[in-house]
Amino acid sequence: MIFRSQLLIMIIYLIFSSILQLYSQESIFDILPGDNCPAIEVYGEPKLFVGDDLFDLINGGAELYHEYGFVEVLTASIVIPGADPLKTEIFDMGSPEAAWGIFGMTASSNALALSIGDTARQGESFLQFIKGSYMVYLYYDHVEETELVYTAECIAANIKTSSGMPEFMQVLNTREEKPENIIYFRGNLGLSGIYNFHYKDVFGYARGAAAIYPELKVILLDYDDFESCIDHYNAARDFFMENTKYHVQRSQLGLFHMADKKAQQIYCYFENTFLLIFIYSGEKEVNEIRMEIVDKMESY
Repeated sequence: MIFRSQLLIMIIYLIFSSILQLYSQESIFDILPGDNCPAIEVYGEPKLFVGDDLFDLINGGAELYHEYGFVEVLTASIVIPGADPLKTEIFDMGSPEAAWGIFGMTASSNALALSIGDTARQGESFLQFIKGSYMVYLYYDHVEETELVYTAECIAANIKTSSGMPEFMQVLNTREEKPENIIYFRGNLGLSGIYNFHYKDVFGYARGAAAIYPELKVILLDYDDFESCIDHYNAARDFFMENTKYHVQRSQLGLFHMADKKAQQIYCYFENTFLLIFIYSGEKEVNEIRMEIVDKMESY
């Protein structure tokens, strides 16, 4: 009888815990400016785009967001007294890795880095930042920079979770010379944004990251286990060794090399559960970088 009472208490506790957890989850609508942002108002009715609805908002490029695991995006018009309305887009990307990934993939030249959220930048007519699993855009025509930053910081404050650059991306930060960009990606669209090997998903990796330098690209492709990695490595090697897009193809144990039509050298190394790819022109010594990344991945 005592056991049944204890079991009933445990079941009731679990039910109430689940309900409390459900109601404590962050709603994307709660991220919009509210009482914490005096003098800022949301004008009109915000609009939510979920899943495939994203294609109605983005004319081209929605596939890349879905490849990262896009969940939903909320659009709204924010009004600051004496300034033009700000068009706001709040993307729930599903995970911090995806938020960092899409932020890196949508990088624009001449953007100014800002300290808002986890990382931010301001370009011509836009401010963009990420925090936790969210990426936020603010589009503007005429607004004072202090008011723009204030609005962005108000929105960022409503996002409760935060995340620094994922460790998997930091593995590639090995050189004294800092990369121009480090990008997390998934799927063939993401990889093609770094280097267009082929329109097919030749490598079949689980997740990837790339460090972009002025004259070098370092690509890390991670797999779930050794068997998956070796199978995809062998398939990719055989595919590229017979592909007419590339020349000077050669392979040896754990490595294949080729050159593309722009005379870029491409070296792909098999490293147990991941592949390392180096792309560059001319002559370059990459073995030291390779060994540092291997050491970091072994302790990752």
